[in-house]
This record gives sequence, C-alpha cells and structure tokens, in this order.
Amino acid sequence: MVWQSGFVTAYILQGAVLATFLWGRTERPGNRILALTLAVLLGMMLVYPLGWHGRNEVPVWLTFLPLNLPLALGPLVFEYARSTAQRARPRSAWLHFAPAFLQFAYLAVLSLAPLHVANTWKEGFHDPLVKPLVELAVLLSLASYGVAGLKLLKAFQARLLALRSDADLHDARWLQRVLTTLMISLAVLATVRFYTSFVGELDASSYLLWLALWSAWLGIEGWRVATTQPPDLQPGLLPLEEEATGHDWALLGQQWQARTRESGWWREPNLTLAELARRIGTNTLYLSRAINDGLGMNFNEMINRLRSEEVARIIEASPATINDLLPTALDAGFSSKATFNRAFRATFGLNPSEYRRRLIS
Repeated sequence: MVWQSGFVTAYILQGAVLATFLWGRTERPGNRILALTLAVLLGMMLVYPLGWHGRNEVPVWLTFLPLNLPLALGPLVFEYARSTAQRARPRSAWLHFAPAFLQFAYLAVLSLAPLHVANTWKEGFHDPLVKPLVELAVLLSLASYGVAGLKLLKAFQARLLALRSDADLHDARWLQRVLTTLMISLAVLATVRFYTSFVGELDASSYLLWLALWSAWLGIEGWRVATTQPPDLQPGLLPLEEEATGHDWALLGQQWQARTRESGWWREPNLTLAELARRIGTNTLYLSRAINDGLGMNFNEMINRLRSEEVARIIEASPATINDLLPTALDAGFSSKATFNRAFRATFGLNPSEYRRRLIS
C-alpha cells in the first residue's frame, strides 16, 4: 500500500499547485470553477494519506472529515461545462450546491462532537443508514450532472460549427472525453458497489488511484486552456424570423459561396459567420439560412470545403513535386493537420496523401 499512498499524496500536491494556478487566472470564465473542482477532489482523496491506507475500518475522525464533499463534485463539473459553453449562470445556480452545503454541515457538527458520541452515531446510524444513502446520492448527482454537461457541450459544438470557421480550436472535446470517462466509471463503480453489498467491503485503493488519475487529467487539460480566450459566439443582429421567408436560399447560398471563394476570405483562420455576413452585406440569419438550407451544410463545413478545394488545386498543379502538405493547408486557413485531413476527406472522400498518389499514378 506504500506506493499507492505515495502516488495519491504526490497528486494531491500537484493538484494543489494546479488549483492555485487556476484560481489566479482570470482570462477564462471557468478557471476558478475548475480550481474549486480540483479542491473538492483533493478533499475526497485526503483520507488516503491521512491514515486510512485502504483499511476497511475507517477511523471516526476520518469518517466525519468536513473536507470530503463528493456531493459538490457534480454541480461543479456541470458549472465548468456551462462556463465552457458560455451559457449564462442563472441566479438560482447556487441551489445546485444545497446538498453539498448540507453534507458539510452534517460532517462539521459530527467532527466537533465528543469522540464517544461520534463513534456511537457512526456505528448506529451513519454506517448502516447515512453512508449508503450518501453514496447513492453521489452516484445519481454525478450521473445527472455529467449527462447535463455533455448535452451542453454538444449544443455548444453545434453553435461553433454554425458560427465559426475555427471551431476545432474551441470545441472542448477534451472535456467531452473527460465527462464520458466519468460516466463509464460511474457505471463500473455502481456495479462494484452492488457486488460489495453481498460480499462486504473491498479495498478502496483502486478507486482512489483512479480518482487521482482522473483528477490529474481534468486539471492538466484545464491548465492547457486556462489562458486561452473563449470564442465570440454572438451571432450579431438578427431580423425577425418571419422576415427570413420568401427567399431562394439555394440561389443565395451559391452566390454568397462564390463571392466568398473569389474574395479569398476563407483563408482567414478565425473567420466567423458574423464577420462574413458583414462583408457580404447581409445579416447572420439570412447567411445561415442560405448556407444551411440552400447549400445543405453548416458554416464551418462551407469554409473548410473552400479551403480543401484550394489545397486540391495546388496538389493537382504539381502532384509529383509537393511532398509536405501541411504548410499549404495552414496557408489555406486550416488550424491543424487533423482538421485539414478530416475536412479534405469529407470533401473528396480521400485523405490528402491518397488524393495525391492517385494523381501521380
């Protein structure tokens, strides 16, 4: 058990550094929420290096340690996802933390009680009744808030594709993967808890090691984006929906796509729907309808298709001499090799290397 305890202790120190760093960064709205999330995770893990070491019999003072607040984790993860998706926090958001406040009050009162009183309560009420109910509440809380966070991120990614040509830089897929892993882990944990209800307690060191790894993943990824500015997703001034009727969206879409192609605006990595609408001389609702309904694609797909066509034109001009396509892709406005490959395949049905080899052969 020594190496597990050392590993968890090392992460607690690392997590404390991450949380402190994130708390001091104000560039991104969710940095302080993530710092609080890491602090809650650290509190949940402190029981290990403080003396439990995976034993089945948890000392009374550790049982009622008022730093172990797993009921706060679900709402915090959801609020971080909401801040990433740039959704305004309603005034009633604090109500989501009411169960965590109650849990803190419960633990604080019992941690201050005389040892014999706390021990009697632990054996008579906490272990047989309160503990199973809290574990069930934690599982339900994490599951519900995790699903809600994933839905927010999915809607956010759809807005990015509709409004920005650099959606891949801001799509927060890392957070989506973190939350998905949490959902899978919860299913495994629920299965394990159901099993232990028949065979008794199991060593919790594996759970704490997983929690440390998951926390490190969340914290490091959050650190990576802590200084990046969130994208502008304001669509601009929109006309009334009923005013956007009676137009030939297919014709408008073709005309505006042709103008975008001829003007070379697609080369700009950070081009947005609002900026393109301003240059064309229309509004974002009309432009969005022309692209979505008239061309059958979203804004991001249209811009990346124009970029892919430009790269294909350059490849066709000299397929035998061009070897490294990445500089060409970046010059065309793509922000990364992965985005370039994905968009090129979506446009031509082949990745860039296959397209080039076919031309040579």
